[in-house]
This record gives sequence, C-alpha cells and structure tokens, in this order.
Amino acid sequence: MKFTLNKDKSLWKKIIKCTIAYEIGTIIVLIPQVSQNVGAVPYLVTLGTLFFNPSSTAGNEISEMCLNVMMLVPACIWVGIISYICTIYNSHIESSSLYNNGAGIIAAIAFFISVFVTAYLRLKYPRLFIPSLQGFIIPFFGLTKGIYNTEFDIMSILGIFYPVLIGGSIALIVNLAIWPETAAKVSETALGSAITSIYHVLEFIDVGILKECEVSFSDLTASKKLRQIIQILDGDISKMQTSRREAKYEIVISYYCPTWYKSLAKTLESLSKNLYGFSLAVEREGQVISYQSQIQQSEPTNHKPEQQRVLRIDKDDRVMTKQQPSNIIALTTTNKVQGTKSRIEYKLISRLQSSVQPEIKTFVQICTAIILCICHRLQDNDAIPKQDTSKHVCSHHNSHQYDLTEAMQSLNQAKIILQKEYEERRAEPQEDHFLIYTVLFSLSQFGEKLIELERETEGLISKRQSYGRFPRLFFPRANFKKWIREAGENAKGERNPAEQVIFEQHLDESRRRESRQSDSDEENRGGSVEKRISSESDWTDFDDQETTPLQNAPGSHVWNKWLHSFSEWVGTDPVRYAMKFTVTMELLALMAWLPIPGVNELYNSNHGQWALLSAMVVFNFTVGSTALQCMFRVLATIIGAVAGYICILASNRNERPYALALLALVFQIPMWYTLLATKYPRIGFISLLTMAVINSTNYSNNVYQESLFAPVWKRSVTAFLAILVVLLVDQIMWPVWARKMVRKNLSDLLIDTGIQFSKVVSLVCQENTQSYRYKATLADAQYHTKALKRQHHLTCQMLSLAEMEPRITKGSFPIETYRSILQHEQQILYWIEHLLVTQAYISKSVRRQIMYPMNAYRKELAASVHLYLFTLACSLRTKSALPASLPSAEISRKILQQRQAILWHENYDEIIQAEGSGAFSGASIDLEESNKRKEERSAENQIYWQTYAAGSVEVIVEQEAMGVLVAELMGQHVFKAATRDWIA
Repeated sequence: MKFTLNKDKSLWKKIIKCTIAYEIGTIIVLIPQVSQNVGAVPYLVTLGTLFFNPSSTAGNEISEMCLNVMMLVPACIWVGIISYICTIYNSHIESSSLYNNGAGIIAAIAFFISVFVTAYLRLKYPRLFIPSLQGFIIPFFGLTKGIYNTEFDIMSILGIFYPVLIGGSIALIVNLAIWPETAAKVSETALGSAITSIYHVLEFIDVGILKECEVSFSDLTASKKLRQIIQILDGDISKMQTSRREAKYEIVISYYCPTWYKSLAKTLESLSKNLYGFSLAVEREGQVISYQSQIQQSEPTNHKPEQQRVLRIDKDDRVMTKQQPSNIIALTTTNKVQGTKSRIEYKLISRLQSSVQPEIKTFVQICTAIILCICHRLQDNDAIPKQDTSKHVCSHHNSHQYDLTEAMQSLNQAKIILQKEYEERRAEPQEDHFLIYTVLFSLSQFGEKLIELERETEGLISKRQSYGRFPRLFFPRANFKKWIREAGENAKGERNPAEQVIFEQHLDESRRRESRQSDSDEENRGGSVEKRISSESDWTDFDDQETTPLQNAPGSHVWNKWLHSFSEWVGTDPVRYAMKFTVTMELLALMAWLPIPGVNELYNSNHGQWALLSAMVVFNFTVGSTALQCMFRVLATIIGAVAGYICILASNRNERPYALALLALVFQIPMWYTLLATKYPRIGFISLLTMAVINSTNYSNNVYQESLFAPVWKRSVTAFLAILVVLLVDQIMWPVWARKMVRKNLSDLLIDTGIQFSKVVSLVCQENTQSYRYKATLADAQYHTKALKRQHHLTCQMLSLAEMEPRITKGSFPIETYRSILQHEQQILYWIEHLLVTQAYISKSVRRQIMYPMNAYRKELAASVHLYLFTLACSLRTKSALPASLPSAEISRKILQQRQAILWHENYDEIIQAEGSGAFSGASIDLEESNKRKEERSAENQIYWQTYAAGSVEVIVEQEAMGVLVAELMGQHVFKAATRDWIA
C-alpha cells in the first residue's frame, strides 16, 4: 500500500508539472503581442510544451531539445533552399517560358526526400524518435505553403523553427523549478527497489517455502507464488538496468558517478538469475513429490502422464541396479542388512530433501539478514534513497563476512550430507534427485554472488569517501553513436509498442552485424591457421569446411553484388517503414502541388497540413497497431475538439481569454492523466494536441476568418481522410501482420535454441579448456545466450501487438497458448545457460574419463533436441500439422546419462584420487585436514556432475511440454494403426 501511495504521489507531481508548462504555453499564445510574433503557426509553442513535457528527468529533456535542434536545423536549411529555388523559378516563368507548375514539382520531390530521410533516421536511430516529429513539421508547412510566391521570406521557415523551442524551454524551466528529477536519482531509487525485492524473495523462501526444517517443500501454491514474486524482482532488475544506462548519458550532480553502479547492478542481476533457477527447481521438485505421494495412495493403473513418468524412473532405477558393476567401492562402509531399506529411502526425493533442509534454511536466513544489512549500509552512505520504515541496525562489516562464511559452511555441510547418503547406499543417480543438487548449486552460486555484492558495496562506498562529503558534478562519458542508437525510455506516450518493437529489433540486428564484424576482425588479428593448430589440433581446416549454400551463392558480377546489397537494404524494416510513411504523406499533401489553379490556396485555407499531422501520429509498424491507433485518433480528436470548442465558446473567441485559459487548465488534467498513467497514452497525447490547435486557431483568427465551429469540423474531416489514406497504404505496401511476425520470430527462436543447445553440450566433452576451440565455442555460446534472451523479449513484445489485430474470418487469436510456449522457451533458455555455467566447474578428470568417452551419445542427444525444436519451428512457420511421431530426445538422454552413471561408478575412486593429488600436491597438511578437503571436493564433484545432468532433463521436459502446445495450435497427424502397440 505504501508503495502504491508513493507511486501515486510521484505521478501527480508529474501531472502538475506538465499541466503548469502546458498552461503557460497556452497563456503565452493568448497574448496578442506574442501571438503576432511567433510565426504563422502560434500553437507550436503549446505543442513544444507537449513534445518536451516535464514528465521525464531534466537531463533527458535537455538532450531531447539538443537532438530537436539537430533535426530542425538541417530540415530548415533544406526547406529554405528549396523555397528560395521555387521563388526564383516563379519569378522567371514568364521571361524564360518555364512550366507553370514547376515549383510544385520541385517542392513535391524535395518533400519526398526530406520526409523519407527523416523517417529513415527516426527508425535507424531510435533516440531521434521524438525530435523527428518536429523535423517533419518543417516540410509539412514549409513545402506546402507559399511555394508559388515570387518573393522569399525567411521568417516563413524560422516561424516554424523557434516556436517549438520556446515551448520546450518553458517545459524545461518548469521541470527544473518544480520537483526537479534527475536520472541519477531515478537510478538510485531503482537500485534500492531491486535490493528490496531480493530481500522479499529470500523472506518468502524462508517463511513460505521452507516452512519447517525437516518437511520438504511440496506446496505447489507456494511455489507458484514464489515465481510471481521473482517476476516482480525481474521487473525491478530491468528497471534498474534501464535507469542506470540512462543516467550515464546525463550530467549528474550526485555523491556517486552512475558508471560506478555497473558492477553492483551486474551482481544483482546474477542474484536474480540464481533465485529464478532456484524457483524452477523448487517447483519441479514439488511436482515430483506431489506425484510420488499420489502414486503411493493410488492403484498402479490409471496414472496421469507425469505419474507414469515417475513410475518409469523407479523402473529404470531397478534396471540400472541390475546393470551396476560389482567392483564399485564406496568411501564408507554400509551395513548389508540395511542396504535395501536405505536404497528405498534414498530414492524418495522427499526424504533426501528433508535431510538437507535445515542447512538450507539456515543459509537462507543468514542471506536474508545480510541483504538487509547491505541495503541499510547503502542507505546510510546515500547510495540509495532512505526509507521511512527503517528498523534494522546494520552490524559491522567484519561480522558480515563472518556471517557469509558461516552461510557457505552451512551449505557445504548440506553437500557433504548428500554425498554420504550417496556413498552409503551405493545408489544410481536419479533424474528427480538432480533437482536437489540443482537447488544446492543455485544457492551456492547465490552465496558467491552475495559475497561479491558485499565486496562491490564496500568498493562503491570507498569511492564516495575518497571524493569527500559533498556531491560532485559528473559529466557523461559515452559513445554518441551508441547512445543515439538506443531508444530513450521516456517516450511520454508518443511511442507505441509497435515502434518500440521495431526499434529493438533493428538494434538487435545491428548488434549481430557488429558482432560478426568484430569476430571476423578478431580472427584476422589472431594470426595464421598454423598458430591455431599449434594450440588445438582438432581445429584443423575448420575455416576451409565453411561453404556458402548454393541457394545463397553470391553473384559473379559487380552489379550482382550491388543489387544484392540494395535489395537487402530495401528489405530492412526501417526502409520499408520510411517508404510507406513517405508515400502516405506525399498523397495527403498532393493537393498542394497539383497543376490546377486555386487548389493550393484551397488546401492551405482549409488547414490541409492537419491531415499530415494526424497521419504522422497514427502511422505504425503493424497493421493491427495502425488500426488501433486510428481508432484512438478518432476518439482523441473528438475529445480534444469538443474540449477546444467549449473553451472557445466560453471565451467568445478572443473576448475573454481568462475563461479560455481556465477551461484549458481544467480539461488538460484528465488528458495528462490518460497520457501518463493509463494503458492508452496516445489518446491523452492527441487530445492535448487537438485542443491546443483548436484553441489557438480560433483565438487568433486573423488569417482564415472562420466561424467558431469551422476549425472543429475541419480538424475532424482532415483526421478522417488521413486515417483512410493511412489504412489504404498500410494494406497495399508491405503489410506487416503481428501474428505472422510472432510465428516467424518464434520459429527462428526455436531453431536458434536448438543450435545453442548443441554448442553448449559440446563444451563439456572437451578436455582441454585452454584450447582455441574451447575458448572460441565458449565465447560464441556466451554471446548467443544474450542474443537469444533479446530475441525472446522481442517475440513477447510482438505477441502483445497480435492482440490488437482483428480476426474477421476466424476465432479469437490463441494468445494464451503462445504465451505458454514462450514461457517454456524462457525456461529452456535458462536451463541451457545453466548447462553453460555448470560445465565450467566440471573437472578435467571427469571430462576425460566420463564425458569425452560418451561424445558420440552426446551428439545423438544434441541432434535429437535440435531436430525436435526444428520440427516445432517448421510447423509454426508453415502453419502445418505436426507429424504423427515427434523425434523425442528422451531415449537419447536416458542412454547417455545411464552410461555416464556407469562410468562414474567405475571411475569414482580414480577421479577422487586424481582430484586429491592435484589439489594437495606439495602442501604440508595433516591427514585429517586432507580427508576433510577430499570429502568436500568429492561432494563438489557430485554437485557439479548431477546439476549438469539436470539441465538436459529439464530441457527435454520443457520442449515436450512445448510440443503439446504446438500440437494444440497447429494440429497433429494421428495414425492409430501406426501408433498402437500391437505386440502388447
């Protein structure tokens, strides 16, 4: 509740600031001496306060105004040159026998070039999105009005330029004078929220998951609630990273430089990732425990698929027991009489979990207290804002380190308990037991990152102390090209989800091209092929084996390559979007250039440029979002026009300006609330824009001499015509349907996921982790881990756009099914990353004696996983039914892990001895200490090996669950005669 009140308080502060700025802009335009000297379009002053409204940080507003000038100056120069050429042409028509409408042709061509270049830059460099709106206004008015004059007036161009800057300056002054907000403050607040969210997750784990020390967590409701809390944590982490990136681009007055928080934020993100993995393992473990309890209470027949899977696990355990070699030797002796009972108890995951749960609970409690101490320590040193409800008194730093050491020792004790259980019962590893080891591994990683967080906190505080007690001025240190290519986070309702998707998709493609280029440069700098062979013999002739597919073979002529590059450039989303946008604007402004006498005057006297403004704000990337924005445009135009007409009626045009200003103040408050606090910000934005245009046009009726209602209906008609043209062009020129893009992006994501899995599982079979091959594969897998996350995020955003598209001939779009598929995909990506992380901990001896001999089986497993995902991807892309039998990887996975388990038992003593001799060679320690370290190392090897095995299990479980959902979407061929087991 407190958080909600604080959020509402911050929101109303922004609304008050925006209202004051908009009202000042409205009042200035009402002053006759001012309105007569702010150009031909006085309402641009009010629109400037709208475009640069003070709802964002002061630094962001300053940067937007600088970018606005950067966009306006070239546009003004271009339009000024073209206007001057048109006046020269018009003055020489009779003397030189020139074509009468030559000025119109020149203006039309220049208009096309100007709008296309601005629209292209708007999408290529997302930071220019808002400034480009003013860049469009210059050709909208400068190349449609006065093009047939014989005298050049520079103020016709400057009159469009400086009113917007006046409005932006008003908004900036208001933002600096009233409740100023900086990006550094926002970043620090987001950092504090992320730390608090981690504390809440740990607190719920202690109270809601680990309810009793010796009772395993089988409450599925609590597990789902934990996932929901972690989703909130992920949102806070995302906000923290976004605000931190924005802060480093601004001039900051603070105790801390925004770049100092980078390592701290990265560590918090790692903590969140470890908690997410813990939640997945806990949820799966709860399901297994629940199914086991149901199986014990029910008959062995009529089981659900998951229950049958648990029974299959038990059956496989009995089979593996028969296959177990007789020469397996445990480190500890076991009573033969108690062996059978102990093995049965060991197979039950609930009993195994209960044996280590007290240590886990102790670890979580210590971590919860440490996170709270870190939070208060940062608050005391002004690194994050202080909270009013502060009751905890942080202890000294040395006690923190002691608590962290105690927490890690508690977790190590849990590992040793599991290892002793394993040795005493001589049991085969089971796939449900992998989950317990995964829980311990996730918590171990969390503990290590928590130690790192404590160290980063001390480093951050020491930096502040070295610079003194007072705040300092920090200037931005960032690459301008990189900054301009990133989308600003303060769009203020003018950017819609479709445009955000295309921005991030284009940025992701640019990153991939740059990565490929940098990889190529790195290979060129790496030396000759012989040098790489010297470090890894298996890497021979790898580059020579790479061939271009015949389907994509390049042309042999120069013009082939030029046309290929040009076609690729035209096929990019920014070019197609810019071309559609330009054609739409050209059609709406065509009336101003037609070779018909009096048509240009008719176009300008009826405010034809309003249609251009309407189309500018409704044109979107996808068909559905364009249609939705057109609907919003109609509704917002009606709201703004009615509000403006009421204001004009109350003021009787310009007789009572105070009445107009008062009513504008009243009407704009709900409009600002719609813009800043609802899911439909475009309605509020267009309503404010329309009201400003109606008020200014009717109040200063010096040129058009219109009735009071004329601007209202003209505004509505031009908006309606603009919407018709936009919808028509959007359907004819490269229509983009979000539903098709969802299927395409999702299929690409699944194929790339299969490739990533193949790369990751190949790493553990390489014994030499210092070889060129291993390092190159590892770097490539790490890069594509981030790329796949961005790809998944873009697909989720595109799915939200699919909701906007109507389906006239079919039923409602199955968006929930697609969301479930993407959720399973997210979990697959996590488990693949889990494999990538855990393989680094597997020792050289384990790789040599267990992993490498099973390389052929590993290839079969990777091929099966890739083929399964490839089949699902093809079904989604082509909208075709799945085959009757899918190529499941479960059999390949079981064969591989069963054979690895046999090798583990056969080589267990040898592995332990190899690890012990490598760890304690040359060290003079007593026998007791040696045995203790040997025991710890043995437990760690067991943890790493079994938690690695959990990754493959969960990937296959998730992809098969995804296959069921794809079958529901696209159907599946079923041949009962082929699928039935006739032998049985």
